[in-house]
Amino acid sequence: MRLKKIYFAYLFLMCICLLGSLKVVYERINVESNYKTYETVMELRDIKSIASVENRDYLDVAREFTDIGVNSICVFEDTIDSLKLNENFKISTRYDGLDLEINGTKYGLEYIKKGLEETVKDGRKIYYKDEDTLIIEGRLSDFAYNSSQIMRDFTGKRVALENNKQSLIEYTGLGFVDSELQELKDNKFSINLRPVYIGAIQDEKKSIDRYINFIKKYSPNQRIVIFGGEEILGGEENTDYLAEKMKEASLIPVAIETSEQDGNIDLKGLRALTQKMDYQTTRLFSTLTYIQDRYDYGIAGHNQGQEIMNSYYRAISERNIRVIYFRAFHYKGGPLITDMSIYKQRFEELNSRLDKFYGITPITSDSYVKTMDRFLTSKYMKLLATVAIMVSALIIFDNIFKNTQNIQLVLLVLGVIGSAGIYKFNIKLATFNTFMALFGTISFATLSIVYLLRATKKFEENKSLENTNIYKLFLFGTVELLKCIMISLIGVTFIVTLYGDSVYMLEFSKFSGVKISQMLPLLIVPFAYLSIIGLGKYFDKNRSLKEQVVETLQKNVKVWQVVLLFAMLGVLGLMLLRSGHTSNVDPSSSEILMRNIFEYIFPARPRNKAIFLGYPSLILLIMLASKKKFRDTYILFALAATIGQADILNTFSHIRTPFLVSLSRVGIEYAVSFVITFVIVVFIDIICKIIQRGKRANA
Repeated sequence: MRLKKIYFAYLFLMCICLLGSLKVVYERINVESNYKTYETVMELRDIKSIASVENRDYLDVAREFTDIGVNSICVFEDTIDSLKLNENFKISTRYDGLDLEINGTKYGLEYIKKGLEETVKDGRKIYYKDEDTLIIEGRLSDFAYNSSQIMRDFTGKRVALENNKQSLIEYTGLGFVDSELQELKDNKFSINLRPVYIGAIQDEKKSIDRYINFIKKYSPNQRIVIFGGEEILGGEENTDYLAEKMKEASLIPVAIETSEQDGNIDLKGLRALTQKMDYQTTRLFSTLTYIQDRYDYGIAGHNQGQEIMNSYYRAISERNIRVIYFRAFHYKGGPLITDMSIYKQRFEELNSRLDKFYGITPITSDSYVKTMDRFLTSKYMKLLATVAIMVSALIIFDNIFKNTQNIQLVLLVLGVIGSAGIYKFNIKLATFNTFMALFGTISFATLSIVYLLRATKKFEENKSLENTNIYKLFLFGTVELLKCIMISLIGVTFIVTLYGDSVYMLEFSKFSGVKISQMLPLLIVPFAYLSIIGLGKYFDKNRSLKEQVVETLQKNVKVWQVVLLFAMLGVLGLMLLRSGHTSNVDPSSSEILMRNIFEYIFPARPRNKAIFLGYPSLILLIMLASKKKFRDTYILFALAATIGQADILNTFSHIRTPFLVSLSRVGIEYAVSFVITFVIVVFIDIICKIIQRGKRANA
C-alpha cells in the first residue's frame, strides 16, 4: 500500500510539471513559427573572379546571380592587405623598423591615408616620404608574429631563426571605395557592407559612425551586419553605443557558425551586443573550402553542387541559420564553375525543398530576414521541470533498489528544497540548468527502458501469447514502442523547459554531454534488468540485486553469447564515435546517399541508429518475450532499445533545431522502423515456415 501511495504522489507531481512544460513548448513553437525567411549573400570578390575568367563585366555576372537566388552583394571593408589585390591601386608594403612603408598609385595612397586618418587613434603619424611612398608610424604593439621558422644552410646546420611579423595596420579597416558602391547602388543591387575593425589601432566611436554613414548613403535597405575580423565594430567595450546606432539604422548582428557546425564563432563583444539588442539576431553559415570541395561529391546524383546545397538545406532547416554566405562552385583544386544554368537549378531545388517542407522562403526586394522574438522561460517553470526529472530518477531508483520508499521521500524533499533555493537566490543557474538537463536526458531514456522491462516481464508471463500469430505480436511490439517513445517525449518537454532561452536557440550556449547522455543509460539498464527480470524465475523476492549481480558474474558463458556481446560492443563503440558534432569516423558513400534520399523524401531525416537498431530491437524484444524464446538475448535487445530512446532525448537537446522538426523526426523514425521491422518479421516468418515444412517432410 505504501508503494502505491508514493507512485500516486510521483504521478501527481509529474502531471503538474508536465502541464507547465507543455505551456513552454507551445510558446517556443509560436516563436519559431515566424522565423521563416533567409538571405543569401555573395562576395563581390567571387563575382569579379568569375567575370575575370569569362572576360565579362562584373555587373552582368552579378545580375545573373541575383536573378537566380543571391539576395545581396557583400562588399568587405578595404584594408591595406586586401588592396594589394586591387589592380588599380598597385599596393605593396615593406617595414622600415617599426614603421610601415607603402608604395602604390597616388589615388591608392591617398585612399589609404584618408581611411586611416578618419579612425586612427593615439596621434599616430601618417605622412608621405615621396609622392609614391606613404609612411605610417609603427609601434611595437602593432605587430603579430607567425610561428618561427628555423633557417638552415646547405649542410642542414641551423644558422638562424626567422620570425614572420605582420603589422595590424595592414588589416585595419579603411572604409569602402565610394565609386564602387555608387556603381552597385545605381544598378539597383542590394549591398551588404561588411566592416573590419582592429581595436588596437582604431577609435571606437569614429569607426562605428563611419560605417553607419556608409550604410545610410549606399545601403539604406541593409538589415544584417556580418562582422569581419576578430571583434565587433567598436570593440566589446562599446557595445552600448554600437547597439544604439544599429537600432537607429534597423540593423541586426549576425553570428557566424563555427567550421565544426558546433555553436558560433567567439567574436569579441558579439554576445554582449546581442544581449543588448534583446537577441534580435540571426545565424550565418559560411561556405568554407571543405564545403566548396563538395561540388563533385563522388556519389550518384551529387556531381554538380548538390551536396553543397544539401549543406545549406541542413543549416537552414535544422540549425536556425537564416543567412547563407554563398561562394562560387569549383572543382576540388580546380577551376571555378561558370555555367549559370547549374547555379540556377541548384537554387531552385533548394528553395523548393525549404518551402515544401518548412514554409521557409528567400527574402525579396520588399522583405528582409526575420528574427525570432525573445524567448525566455521563467525560473518557476524550470523548477517544475527540475522536480519532474528528480521524480523520474526516483522511479528508476525504486525499480532497482527495493523497499527504499523512505529514502526516496527524503531524497525528493531535499532535492526540491535545494532546487528551490538555487532558483530563489540565483546560484549558478546556467550551470545548474545544464546539469539538470543532462540528468534529464539520462533519466528519461532510462525510465522508458524500465517501463519496457516491466512490459517484457508481463508479456513473458502471459502464457496465452506463446501460440499467438507472429504478426499480432508485432503489433503488440509497435504499441509498446509507442509507449516508450511517449515516456521519452515527456522527458523532452522538461529538457526544452530547462533550455528555454534564445541563447540556446541561437546557439550562443549549447547542450553538452552528448556521449555521456548516450552512455550512462546503457550502464544503468543492466542493473534495472537484473532487478526487474533477473536471471531466474520472476517474483523471487528473496534474491537481492547484489545476489543477481554475483550470479551473473559467475554464470557460464556460451560462445554465441560472447559473439553477440562483442557485436553489441562494436555497434555501441561505432555509435559513440559517430555521435557529437565531430567524428573521426566518416560515413560511407552508400550511407551518405541513403541519408540524402531520406532528406528528399521526408521533412526530417530519420537517424540510422533509431530505425535500424533502437526501435526494431524494442519491437523484437516484446515478440521474443511473448514467445518465450532466446531469453539470454533479452539484455542485448534491451540495450539496443536504450540507444533508440537515448537518441530521442539527444535529438531534442539540440535546441537550435526547431521543436516541430525534431518531433517530426521522431514520428518519421517510428513509421520507418515500423516498415523495416515488419520486413524483418516477414523474413523470419518465411524462414520459420520453410524450416517447419522441412521437419514435416523428414518426419
